[in-house]
Amino acid sequence: MGRGRFKKPIGSTSLNLTAMMDGFTIILVFLITLFSADGQLLTNAENLVLPNSESKMKPQEVNLQLVVTNDMILLDNVAIVPTDDVRNIPQEEADPIITKLEERLKACLAMEEEMVRMGALNAVQGRIIVQVDKNIDFDVVFKIMNTCGKVGYNNMNFAVMEREG
Repeated sequence: MGRGRFKKPIGSTSLNLTAMMDGFTIILVFLITLFSADGQLLTNAENLVLPNSESKMKPQEVNLQLVVTNDMILLDNVAIVPTDDVRNIPQEEADPIITKLEERLKACLAMEEEMVRMGALNAVQGRIIVQVDKNIDFDVVFKIMNTCGKVGYNNMNFAVMEREG
């Protein structure tokens, strides 16, 4: 009973674990890139009914999200100012600015400028996606748009629900 007792039969092979791990890694990377390309880019806020549209444009990427509900205005899911405070800004005011929103937007723009200095971004993009409940008065939307524009977020996109048909 020598050492030859545990010889493999001719024609049999064992699993090559390294090659198998390489294959699984390639599949994993492929699935991650597929998910990130087709994943949901914009999350709908709770208690928000978006207006319908026939537009087929999809947002390229989400930089900054502004959500306007009947109760509150949120910037990246952080409550900024009650919507009633915005409604109370007089309509006669020539240049209506929402002060608390302006301060937060300036801080976000400063972070974007810092990312440009560090080389993480090529240029300040000034992009913002606005989700507005379809029952909000245009007066409130105008004051929000004016505030965003004054700070430097001039590239505004509005989120809508795609209408069927």
